[in-house]
Amino acid sequence: MKTIAINQYGSAEAFTMINMPKPEPQADEVQVAIHAFSLNPMDIAGRMGALSSPFTDLWSFPLVLGWDFSGVITKVGSDITSFKTGDAVFGSAAPAHAANNGTYGEFITVNTKELAHLPSGLSFDQAAALPIAGLTAYYGMKHNLNLQPGQKILIQGGAGGVGLFAVQIAKAFDAYVATTASANHRNLLVDLGADEVIDYHETNPATVLHDYDAVFDTVGDIDTGLKVLKADGQLATIAAQPTDAQQYDQQKKAAFQFTQGSSEDLADLAKLTINGQVKLTIATLPFAVASVIKGHQAIESRHTTGKIVIHVTD
Repeated sequence: MKTIAINQYGSAEAFTMINMPKPEPQADEVQVAIHAFSLNPMDIAGRMGALSSPFTDLWSFPLVLGWDFSGVITKVGSDITSFKTGDAVFGSAAPAHAANNGTYGEFITVNTKELAHLPSGLSFDQAAALPIAGLTAYYGMKHNLNLQPGQKILIQGGAGGVGLFAVQIAKAFDAYVATTASANHRNLLVDLGADEVIDYHETNPATVLHDYDAVFDTVGDIDTGLKVLKADGQLATIAAQPTDAQQYDQQKKAAFQFTQGSSEDLADLAKLTINGQVKLTIATLPFAVASVIKGHQAIESRHTTGKIVIHVTD
């Protein structure tokens, strides 16, 4: 199979097209012919050698990166009962995968913990944009913060890959949503449902927001988030580790989020997308080394909005 891989850690220019053997499914896995995959900041960390165990436990060179994908099942393991050959699916690979078993290629094998059937009305490119960023936001809103209708939430970093999902999912949960972003993203976020958009270059959110029920932090500014919360509010962060002092600020709860999404969560996220409650902002590029290089450089520049999807096949 064709893969876009690296032979050493380093810059985005290190990617090259390499033919590698197809990964074969274990008893509890399926093999998927990939139709599309998306890029994540985690991919950049992997390329630069900045990830550690468990991500790197099975890695060697050449190395195929990537976790998010959509495609069609081509083989099923002997223990698989809920999926069959020919099923269109989307999902996320396990954190630790073999060197030839990332998503930057034509085939992948995965277990079914974070795998869902592709519903009618959702394209392969759209589905590939959902898993990691979408699940991170959905898990935060539903399971971690237990966001309820009418509650007020601040989403720090609303224009990023996870932030865009979080703003829309929070609105789908009927919350009042404030978010931080630069001024050039204001109109986009208002169109997606944000009730307040605060230009963090001009205004500290803690000076204008008070007594919020929840904060979802994607930028690592825990101190500001805690100042926005009411006395028994909750903060979940995906960008920093709270200090002891931050974890015990009055009755407030501050914790790093370990996302543990499921097939059911993916299915719910797909429904929100099909219903129009989650609108995807996607840049689609063809399956080529130049596309992956361009995508990595764009994410590293921190000027991307939404998701970058690599289209492999129809």
